[in-house]
Amino acid sequence: MATYLITGIAGFIGSSIAKALEKQGHKLIGIDNLLTGNRTNLPSTCTFIHGDIADQSVYESLRGKKIDAILHLAAQSSGEISFEKPQYDVLTNTLGTLNLLNFAVEEGIGRFIYASTMSIYGDVDDKPIRENQAKNPKSYYGITKLAAEQYVRVFSDRLNTTSFRLFNVYGPGQNMANLKQGMVSIYLAYFMRNEPVIVKGFKERYRDLTYIDDVVDVWTASIDNPLTYGKTYNLATGKKTTVEALLNELKTAWGSPEYPIYFTEGTPGDQFGIYADITQLQNDLGWEPKVSLSEGIHHFVNWVKGEMHADM
Repeated sequence: MATYLITGIAGFIGSSIAKALEKQGHKLIGIDNLLTGNRTNLPSTCTFIHGDIADQSVYESLRGKKIDAILHLAAQSSGEISFEKPQYDVLTNTLGTLNLLNFAVEEGIGRFIYASTMSIYGDVDDKPIRENQAKNPKSYYGITKLAAEQYVRVFSDRLNTTSFRLFNVYGPGQNMANLKQGMVSIYLAYFMRNEPVIVKGFKERYRDLTYIDDVVDVWTASIDNPLTYGKTYNLATGKKTTVEALLNELKTAWGSPEYPIYFTEGTPGDQFGIYADITQLQNDLGWEPKVSLSEGIHHFVNWVKGEMHADM
């Protein structure tokens, strides 16, 4: 079995991928600064390092260890927060990625998979959006993630790299206390608190909503797949869902069709609408998303209600 270094291992996506790899019998080493991640998300068998990937001292305890691949998911991932602390985005998202890439080369770690984002595209007219289209990020977050993705591309002559541009991942395990990141979880958190849903922006906005299990399937299937080496992919469903349609799904799943919803001013750097062309991912991995929006929302709502019951 292999040994994987996973950054952001205590976060939503990182912990979900880690637990899937743990079930396959692999050995895990994880790094997380726990600013948004939670220790309770950690796989039971992982070796955990509490630290920030932008800090060079984090890597000292890892030198000389046998690591087969780095799965890099650590990031400040809120476009809204990036306007509040832009320098931190540069440190964690860009410098942290460069530190990891250099560490991988120095230690002879041949495989590097990077979690990029749909935010690098900004607003574009030609949709569904393809990987080779122009990039025009609207947020500091998108800028720092695009810069990091370019570093990954430059290092692809020394490492077997893959970048996945993630599109609005949702599902069980999301941080329901964070109302500044994760569209689906933000709206669902209001239901959870029995408060009116506050929507920042227009109901006509749209996204490509991707269930966590589908994301995990792609990441785990790509690790040893040479067809993905040196490539960048949209990781999404290829389907467009408006905010209004999402809210209707949430109301139905919650069992409250008349739940109150209020609309307010949008946030800086928010994209109006985006959804992905996933042809390249389908061709190289033979992959299709398995979980429909309705099914995914019902799974998520049931998980949230279970968490609420457990806290009583």
